[in-house]
Amino acid sequence: MSAFRVGIAGPVGSGKTALLDALCKAMRISYPIAVVTNDIYTQEDAQFLVRSQALENDRILGVETGGCPHTAIREDASINLAAIAQLEQQFTD
Repeated sequence: MSAFRVGIAGPVGSGKTALLDALCKAMRISYPIAVVTNDIYTQEDAQFLVRSQALENDRILGVETGGCPHTAIREDASINLAAIAQLEQQFTD
């Protein structure tokens, strides 16, 4: 079965990562959660979630899009779909 996916989008500095951090911490006991973050050239958002212990480290996967993260979602989602497939294979819960 495919994982239920939720996308969180918005402008830089709008609180996307803070929202994701809070959601993970609130839901991690009740639901098997994993996260894919998108950054242009870094894994800054994924590293923030690891440092804040939002989830177990191996449930957080940072993707470097090399360009606008919105393009990685709207025009060519392959990098994100590959990350999701990796997490689905690793975690069967």
